[in-house]
Amino acid sequence: MIWDGKTVFTLLGYKPLTAISTDWTQVSDGGWKATDRGVAQDSFSANVIFRGPRTELVDLETALDDNRCEFTATFGQGEEVFGMDLDYSSSYLITVTEYGTIQQEQFDAWTLNLTIRLFTPVFLSVTGSLASLRLGSFLTVQNSEFDIKKYFSYTSNPFYTDRGTDPGIFEAEFTQTCLEMKAIRRYLLLTNRTSSFAFPAFPNVTTPFGSRMPTVASGQLFTWIIFWEDLGRANYTDWGIRIRFARDREIPE
Repeated sequence: MIWDGKTVFTLLGYKPLTAISTDWTQVSDGGWKATDRGVAQDSFSANVIFRGPRTELVDLETALDDNRCEFTATFGQGEEVFGMDLDYSSSYLITVTEYGTIQQEQFDAWTLNLTIRLFTPVFLSVTGSLASLRLGSFLTVQNSEFDIKKYFSYTSNPFYTDRGTDPGIFEAEFTQTCLEMKAIRRYLLLTNRTSSFAFPAFPNVTTPFGSRMPTVASGQLFTWIIFWEDLGRANYTDWGIRIRFARDREIPE
């Protein structure tokens, strides 16, 4: 990584911190509604870890002190710190939003953690798609609630309110190639930010929201993505992403 056009620092690791400007709320009938402030309000930050001799990290702190507000940064091959779908062929204007401290890791190895934020992202021309999603084994959460409330009076008389619209949540982690992550991030950030769509087909996942709900094969199971998190690189070739799906109770016309 080149900062301020002159200094090269060793980047040990990083994690994209993408904040999409959509807010999801579960409404009284069990469904979900989204407020979307638009793509211009999305923000792109990253947690980055530098590792090297203490003298190198002291030089980095000096560079930060010389550029306390903002500075330019050029990212090399494998340094897609803000996400795979951005264009890193040119320099970016960035700022540091959280400063760490230099810490000793080994005898002559020191680390420094920073959180940086990008001002004006430039995206690759990639068609958004979820077609390549591959379900991993790290985390799978299935939640199919019975949306009925039961109350009892002082005399133990029961009262029930049942809307018959049981919500459902399916959350999982996926491991994708770098190329696949470009298309997935473009889908989540541009192609489909708030609309429901047919739940993707995954091996051995027939009823992601519970056995009482429609099956994936029925073509009647629709979902929203109400949360996702770019987990960063799993290794040099693979990336991780966590996605939370919420069942759409209605079949879109």
